[in-house]
Amino acid sequence: MALDPHRSQHLASKEIVVERHASLVSSIKNKMTDKSDFARICKVSEKFYRETEDIYFPRLVSIGPFHRGKEKLNAMEERKWRYLNMLLLRAVNADARLEKCVEVLKTMEDRARKCYGEDIHMSSDEFVEMMLVDGCFIIELFYKTCCRGIRRRGDPFFMTYEVFPQLRHDLVLLENQIPFFVLQHLFNLVPVPTQCGDCSLIELAFRFFKKMVPDDPHDLQDKYGQEIHHLLDLIHQSFIPKTHILQLQPKHGLTQINIPTATNLLKTGKRIKKTMSPSVLGLRFIKGTLRIPAITHHELMETLVRNLVAMECCCYDATKYVTSYVFFMSKLIQSNEDAKILHKKGIIDKEEEFVTLFGKICVEVEAKDFYYGNLLEKLEGFIQPNTSVRYAKKVRKYVVGCLQEL
Repeated sequence: MALDPHRSQHLASKEIVVERHASLVSSIKNKMTDKSDFARICKVSEKFYRETEDIYFPRLVSIGPFHRGKEKLNAMEERKWRYLNMLLLRAVNADARLEKCVEVLKTMEDRARKCYGEDIHMSSDEFVEMMLVDGCFIIELFYKTCCRGIRRRGDPFFMTYEVFPQLRHDLVLLENQIPFFVLQHLFNLVPVPTQCGDCSLIELAFRFFKKMVPDDPHDLQDKYGQEIHHLLDLIHQSFIPKTHILQLQPKHGLTQINIPTATNLLKTGKRIKKTMSPSVLGLRFIKGTLRIPAITHHELMETLVRNLVAMECCCYDATKYVTSYVFFMSKLIQSNEDAKILHKKGIIDKEEEFVTLFGKICVEVEAKDFYYGNLLEKLEGFIQPNTSVRYAKKVRKYVVGCLQEL
């Protein structure tokens, strides 16, 4: 069979074009990756932890690279390896599962490294091993929390009531995170204990962080349709109201933020009322009434709030939802008298605790990032009608009605 020189030349030129396209695609992909906003796990700014370092640093367990190797946390490294072993040994082909986990993590290594706000000086093998051990530890911890039947006697994490809150504390810290997509891929690969049913990773996480999240945090991904960056970000997203777009900007722009105390609000004729809302951030001002969702105090509230605020300020270039809420409430509750008003209305369940909480957490937020700008505009523009004028209008309406009946 004779060789067609024109056909060979055509195929060769086609291969060159394909190669050029592949090179261009690769170049674009690299630029997209470099410019993407991946770095959602970052170190807390020094201004946050000058006097409250314990609120931002782990007490028992290090997760991720920032606190890895610290002497006081090394005691729990062996426990993390045991949890990895327990999790994988539930599979018949444990070795094959382990190989698959490592293989998948290797393919995601570059993406995972970019999730951190600074370069991670670890070898490829060390980094992947850390992701595997820490990720599987979290998954096994979630399983043990939800399924008592798989816990072993003598497990230090479940022996006393004092230890478990410290674990919850450590897993909500901004500096103590691994990417959520790493957790999700591992969760899809490791065996599921028969006692735990078919719970999703998000459901297990919300059970673990019980009392730290809203009462009804279901269908989170359907609600927002956006990527979850890590466990603290998952909790953050569960707080954001569905109607958050509607309240972003006031009509005339906000130049300064002046929020009266609860006592002063009542003195100027405005009212305060508890409102039912799926989000604790769902404050509204309607017809002279500031409507505030109820909030329940818990032992890790300061840790959670501080780390959410730090995350919004250090890692997110967007509206400061939680920061705005803390700023608003800290201005609203300035004294025991203010707290007493909100407690009487059923908005807060404890007076002293909330006075202390909002008194300790000093936050600043620029007007352009303030979530409640529209609410504040309505609050400042509302003028309480004079009672004598209202009475005169009622009398006039009554008289007009009587005349029409004649």
